[in-house]
Amino acid sequence: MKKLWILVLSAGLAFTPGAHGQTLPATIKVLLPFPPGGLSDTIGRLVSEGLRTQLKRTVVPENRPGANGAVAVNILKQSDPDGGTLLIVSSGMITFSPHFEKTLSYDPSRDLTPVVSVAYADMALVVANNVPASSLREFIALARSSAIPLAMGSAGTGNSTHAYIELLKDSAKVNFLHVPYKGTSPALIDVMAGRVAGMFIGLSTALPAAKAGKVKILAVVGGRRSSFAPEIRTLTEQGFPGVEILPWFGLMAPRGISPETKDALATAVTRAFDTDEMKARLISAGDTRWVLSGQEFQKMIQTESDTWRKLVMEKNMSDQ
Repeated sequence: MKKLWILVLSAGLAFTPGAHGQTLPATIKVLLPFPPGGLSDTIGRLVSEGLRTQLKRTVVPENRPGANGAVAVNILKQSDPDGGTLLIVSSGMITFSPHFEKTLSYDPSRDLTPVVSVAYADMALVVANNVPASSLREFIALARSSAIPLAMGSAGTGNSTHAYIELLKDSAKVNFLHVPYKGTSPALIDVMAGRVAGMFIGLSTALPAAKAGKVKILAVVGGRRSSFAPEIRTLTEQGFPGVEILPWFGLMAPRGISPETKDALATAVTRAFDTDEMKARLISAGDTRWVLSGQEFQKMIQTESDTWRKLVMEKNMSDQ
């Protein structure tokens, strides 16, 4: 009987995430699709550290920027599906760009395997100080009464900050003039200078600008208030629902990776990001822990992708 129990116990251990982790390569490369210093870069380095700690492997983060993430994706596509090459993704690469960019060199559903989401970033609607509105309702009323559409900046045509403007236009039944910039920073500079009325931007950037008296924050995006600034109401709370999708970051693997290896990676990341230290480091970067894996992660991606596809089609936002 004792021998039977030992055999059963051994069989159970053989199917634990830790056991599957033993089949992973000694060195794991984590591709970071954007330049150093950004949110995805920060997340990627935290994920790499977590994998290194949990799997006892050499994990090397490697920046491979270009083509809005497509360069890194194409490298991943050509790698062996053994867990030795992984990719950090932003949600826009997975749920938005495939509908907006008709010549995109990858198909997330065909070329990538979702492993685990890690965190999301809170977003805020900010307006210039010279805009005569101190609340969201006042701002919408101003936009409705304006003889010409108020100008709203974004980080670029097809960027999620552009999509938020389109969603707000629908929700508020008002028109805005979309002014695309080459990135968030130049757009924010023009908002602070009063050259455009407002924009959607990460809350971690908006808060210091607001505290310095350079912009006014009117609302946050999402279904619930941000833990960073719980006093700021959401757009939905203020009567303008529909602008609720937040940008998230996650880990993906090549198509063909085994379910066991994928689960071992997801378990390692989940455990790493469940520590108080990692949660605190995410908060300091302006992010909130948001870990989904398996069918839950897949379902979220599909739902969000459907929402953006509908918007792109209805607004004729395609780059072609």
